[in-house]
Amino acid sequence: MKSDIPPEYTNRPGKKDDCNDLDDLPPDFSTLEHPHQLPAYFQTMPTVPGWTIVINNRFWVDGFRIFISLDSARKFSAFKNSANPDVISLQEQGFGVPVFKAITNSVPFLSKYITFRKYTPTNLRPFDVDRDYFEFCVVRRYAHVGYDTYVFEFHPDLGDKTREFTLMMFSHSQLPIHDYLYKGVKHRWVDETHGKGFRKRWSMKFGFKHTILDPAQPALTDNWDGKSDKLDKEKKKNAYLGGYLRNMFSVSAKYAKAEYYGPLCSDTLGEEEHYFTRGFAELRVDDVGNPDLNVNYETIFSLKEDDLVSICVATVLKRQKDIEEQNRRSSNGGGGG
Repeated sequence: MKSDIPPEYTNRPGKKDDCNDLDDLPPDFSTLEHPHQLPAYFQTMPTVPGWTIVINNRFWVDGFRIFISLDSARKFSAFKNSANPDVISLQEQGFGVPVFKAITNSVPFLSKYITFRKYTPTNLRPFDVDRDYFEFCVVRRYAHVGYDTYVFEFHPDLGDKTREFTLMMFSHSQLPIHDYLYKGVKHRWVDETHGKGFRKRWSMKFGFKHTILDPAQPALTDNWDGKSDKLDKEKKKNAYLGGYLRNMFSVSAKYAKAEYYGPLCSDTLGEEEHYFTRGFAELRVDDVGNPDLNVNYETIFSLKEDDLVSICVATVLKRQKDIEEQNRRSSNGGGGG
């Protein structure tokens, strides 16, 4: 019998963050300790370089502003409205500039879910969030029995339509798996939030781990025709697409199991318990396989297209959790806790 405990390599021990629990207010980056230390749930080996992306939403329905780091977010606040040539030069190089603005849709019956604006600083003037961007990705959501489909329409280069592509992520309604194909490889985000003792152990409101599956491992994408936003349950037998009613009434169905993970587990998404109501999530992206040892991880230009795709997918998962929290608060009469 397979163990229901995720593989040990998906847990990354480290020192626990000791931020003080602040009031229920929008994030004020100046109140966080500097340098900010990642919670234990995010910790990687120190030899693995990468980014700690900040996904910040000041209000539940106001979308997100996404930074390459907490330091970048601080610089963005400090650089605002500055015409200093040195500041403009830093912004042009990608320092103190957001990566994305993610605009969310609060109307539930519309398919458009999130629009990502990618920021493009210029040396002609101080960075302007209302002018220096282009539409990088539009995400649409379609609900089906047993799963939801998120269709990502990417436009990486407005001057080159041949670079446009579509990615479809299938999010299971009961099992904690979110599957998609990218460049022919099976990718999965595993929601570890509902595991036994998760919140007590990690002091996290929610947590996801990204894993790359072995080609032979079963996935929701096995029943995808490569075009439609629907899965063909008749295409092949898939245990993940059966037992809908059984899983609906099973508490353990949402637990992360060892079989859900592939041989490689890299990126981590989560939000600390005392940051959740203030909309401050963090995404650890490992820079796997990059031979360049001189990367400056504080500039937005250090992010490759693959990394930008990962950020967009992770932001959709965060949006799911925000909606769950909204619904929970509504059912509790607007109370917190």
